[in-house]
Amino acid sequence: MEEKLSRYVRRHMMTVLIAVLSSFLLLFLGEFLLYKKIMVVNRMVSEGLMQIKEINKVKPTLIPTLKILKK
Repeated sequence: MEEKLSRYVRRHMMTVLIAVLSSFLLLFLGEFLLYKKIMVVNRMVSEGLMQIKEINKVKPTLIPTLKILKK
């Protein structure tokens, strides 16, 4: 009886250990994929901000030429 009980406890301890380890593995993979997606979004935002800065730099040079063409 004691042997059956110890085997039962050992088997369920292994099952619980495998379940906990697999859940941590899934959490790690999810965090990694989320990190990659955040990096892609950050890259897109910084590229958009750089384009806005370039437009603001180019814009003042175009305004005087447009005024010259209107005269």
